[in-house]
Amino acid sequence: MAAALALTLLAALLSPAGTAERARRSAGEAAAVEIHQNVPDIPHTEMTQAEIDAAAQAEAEAAGVPAWRDLWYSSLEALRREPTINNTQEDILVQLGGVAFLHCPVRNLGERGVSWVRRRDWHIISSGVFMYTNDERFQVLHSEGSDDWILQIKYVQKRDNGTYECQVSTGSGTLSRLVHLHIVVPEAFILGADEYHVDAGSTINLVCIIEKSPVPPQYVFWYHNARMINYDAARGVTVATAPGARTQSALAIRSAAPAHSGNYSCRAANTEPAHIYVYVSEGSDKMAATLSRNASNAQSYWLVLLITCSYAVLRSHSSL
Repeated sequence: MAAALALTLLAALLSPAGTAERARRSAGEAAAVEIHQNVPDIPHTEMTQAEIDAAAQAEAEAAGVPAWRDLWYSSLEALRREPTINNTQEDILVQLGGVAFLHCPVRNLGERGVSWVRRRDWHIISSGVFMYTNDERFQVLHSEGSDDWILQIKYVQKRDNGTYECQVSTGSGTLSRLVHLHIVVPEAFILGADEYHVDAGSTINLVCIIEKSPVPPQYVFWYHNARMINYDAARGVTVATAPGARTQSALAIRSAAPAHSGNYSCRAANTEPAHIYVYVSEGSDKMAATLSRNASNAQSYWLVLLITCSYAVLRSHSSL
């Protein structure tokens, strides 16, 4: 039986079909050898870490890895970068009663925080957006994605004048920036002397000047004693104001009478008021008032002289 099977296989190999199969196999093996011989040798190169990371990321995306991994990698990269701060000192002028904006631009902040400190007493005002003061005029402004951390101070007062420092703590130390806040108080004065004399029946003309005002006042109010008189047109009062770098306000009162005598003041928002005393009198009354004032001044002069001489005499006796 085995001998018969062997003879059958031998006959199949020697048949024309078997010969053709053997020829096809030989041709395929020869072609493979020829292709392998014609392929140029490709040198083996080492991949960089960036290429490896890119290939891993592409493979992860193809495999459907969640997007949180990319976010984690980007956050890790941000933590590796050191923050930088614009440490140029800045001077800011703000008018009394206005709003101050103190800027602190920081790049690559990451998860770190920005603190604001008042140098006058080293009081920590804020850390991040959290406030450490009971003064509600202070607030930190920061927009998502912005590098600027702004300390806002509303209704600034004279005591807010001074230096403020923003700080960022890093592994290598503390970065800081100084901002010098200058509170400007506008000044008002009335042209002329401290007293203004006018005859009854004439016109009172007063001019008030307001200087050192970054924001010119839109309104200047005039007061006679404690009463505001800007709108007393029926009583012959007119007020004309010209806002500007040097604001001028002119007060005119027609047909002055003795009742117009008294203290006059001009006032503007967040400005120290200016005062002048006006005397309205008839001719004889004016002369009497002038003589009385001169006599009072002379009496004061002699009184001061007498006190000075008495003091000198007492010192000479005490030295003996």
